Amino acid sequence: MKIEMIGIDHSTASLAQREVFAFTSTQAHLAMQSMVQNFGVSGSVIVSTCNRTELWVSKKDDNEIDLTEILCQLKQVCPEEYIALLKVRKGLEAVRHLFETASGLKSQIWGEDQILAQIKSSIECARTAGTTDQILEKLFQTAITAAKRIKTEVRLTSADVSVATRAIEVMKEHFPDLSGLECLVIGNGEMGRMVSAMLAKSSAKVTVTRRKYKNGASPVPNGCASIEYEKRIEMIKRSDIIVSATSSPHYTIKMGDAEEILKDGKKRLFVDLAVPRDLDPALGGWPNVTLLDSDRLGCSFPEDVQRDSLVRTHQILDEYMEEYIKWVKARELIPLINGIAQSASEKIKGYLSKDIVELSMDDERRILFEQKLAGVTAKTVRSILYKMKDVMDDKQWEECFSNLAADRREQ
Repeated sequence: MKIEMIGIDHSTASLAQREVFAFTSTQAHLAMQSMVQNFGVSGSVIVSTCNRTELWVSKKDDNEIDLTEILCQLKQVCPEEYIALLKVRKGLEAVRHLFETASGLKSQIWGEDQILAQIKSSIECARTAGTTDQILEKLFQTAITAAKRIKTEVRLTSADVSVATRAIEVMKEHFPDLSGLECLVIGNGEMGRMVSAMLAKSSAKVTVTRRKYKNGASPVPNGCASIEYEKRIEMIKRSDIIVSATSSPHYTIKMGDAEEILKDGKKRLFVDLAVPRDLDPALGGWPNVTLLDSDRLGCSFPEDVQRDSLVRTHQILDEYMEEYIKWVKARELIPLINGIAQSASEKIKGYLSKDIVELSMDDERRILFEQKLAGVTAKTVRSILYKMKDVMDDKQWEECFSNLAADRREQ
């Protein structure tokens, strides 16, 4: 199995370390294309979320590639500074990691649902970039299918878990009653809309920023007002809670932007849900101001997780992993199957060559007849070989093909 990945995540790296390796959609698009064009891989997918960045590849052959060196080259950083934080996984270890990640088992907020949408978005981005291949396409689709089934059949925790719900919980720790509070949400993407909707449901007064140039922008949630992005700074003055959740590579609020406003001493909570960070860390140094980032929203393994639910989750993951592994093994045998079918066609043609010559056919009809005979023979042999797979266990089938391959080499 020629699958490899390298990643950095919340389990080993701080937010400051993770944001060094974060990719915007445009950056990921270009990086994946560079992987395929310049580094000799047949497929590449980048997963970049608040809690992790992962570079996935499927290789054309068994040659070693240094993913640590490549990722650091893409991000223009020194490998020696980050090598201890980066984890390389290969083959089955990589496959299991993706399945567990898509199911929320490796999220900072354990069991959260949003990671599944992020995995989907990652493979869709790779398709748009033209960097998926059959191996990665099947891997990600199988992992997504497994995660969907787990979400449907298994209740891992009693609560709705997502970064947005956790953010609301933290807000209530600082403001027990959100009703009537002025809340500014910078960013009208998926995360921004989720937080805005939850705040509005809590009867907060929510204002969401929208950029002028963004054609076809999603409407703000019901019960929320909207302002132009450029007016966000003046809105801070009246706001109790300021949330920023954009994909911008730059700060949405710099210290210099808000310094005069923060001198009023008003109690404010800033919540940064972006990686790289949206909010200048210096904002948290002001009296009466609390600044929270994604690292401070994490929660430990939920106490209400039932052992039976966890066991069932891993059973489902094992089932889909086995399905994927079988598919990969079968795919690896396709060249051998085609070779055996071709050999059979050539043998049949050789056995019948004299009989074909004796038939009353001109050269054109004879050539056409030979082509049809070869095609039917190859198709029949391939069909028999694939049907053998349905009645033999994996070990028998692999032994059978090993013997067929050896026999073919001796001919």
